[in-house]
Amino acid sequence: MGDIFLFTLKLLCSAFGCLLLLRAWLRYMGTPANDPLSIFTFGMTQWAVKQAATIVKRQKNIDWPSIFVAYLVAVLYQLLHWLVGSGSFGIFLFIVGSAVLVVYWGIELAMWIALFACVASWVNPTGKVYSVLSYLSYPYLKPFRKIIPSWRNIDFSALIFFLLANIVLALLAPFT
Repeated sequence: MGDIFLFTLKLLCSAFGCLLLLRAWLRYMGTPANDPLSIFTFGMTQWAVKQAATIVKRQKNIDWPSIFVAYLVAVLYQLLHWLVGSGSFGIFLFIVGSAVLVVYWGIELAMWIALFACVASWVNPTGKVYSVLSYLSYPYLKPFRKIIPSWRNIDFSALIFFLLANIVLALLAPFT
């Protein structure tokens, strides 16, 4: 029963943490507020971020309240994981482990955005969904595009990004 609880807890915390980080990324990239992805993300997270915004303030285009709430979700996950008896406890491990978990979620989010952008480019490369996802993934795929050119309109940059991101996730996994 504990394994089912931990799996569900991890799934819910990861999904909400990724939504919070997506909100921060959308703000950072300056995505229009009337974009469907922005509307969905802000609608799902506003209840938590609104409360955090009274404590932590936004600076320019960095949405610190969203990042702060993502960190709190990671702390809550670490605490519940420890209470169930599966996690390790130590103040340093607890604080750093939660920060590493937020970074882990950020990398997972970047992978999902790149994956959906690739799929959207095959399905409807002129659609609004592709343009938004391509815009969101451009900053971290650009270095790979410089090294690996497209071949017959097939972009391999996301594949190389996936390989490197999975290596980084495997290195971070013991700390989460």
